[in-house]
Amino acid sequence: MNNTHKGNYGVPRDINARVKIMGLIILDIIFVGGSTLLAFVFGTKIFPNEQWMQFLAFMVLTAIWTLYLVLPTNGGKKNWKTIYLFFRRRRHRYISIDRMK
Repeated sequence: MNNTHKGNYGVPRDINARVKIMGLIILDIIFVGGSTLLAFVFGTKIFPNEQWMQFLAFMVLTAIWTLYLVLPTNGGKKNWKTIYLFFRRRRHRYISIDRMK
């Protein structure tokens, strides 16, 4: 019998791997695109036609900010998750030195 598979039966190495395009996961790209679309929808209601420069700046800054939030940090988490962890209350992590005396 000819064994051409050599142990690989068509199963990918990592079943839980996510599809990436240019280093971003597909859901992140959808999130950035959706937030930019929402910025366009709300921007047309907020800014009058005479303020097209502010509207354009609002659109660009919204896209840049959401792109920043979905990029990973050095720890492997995304920026939005590290910001959330920073502002979350830490109840049982630190013990006051005065209480120990």
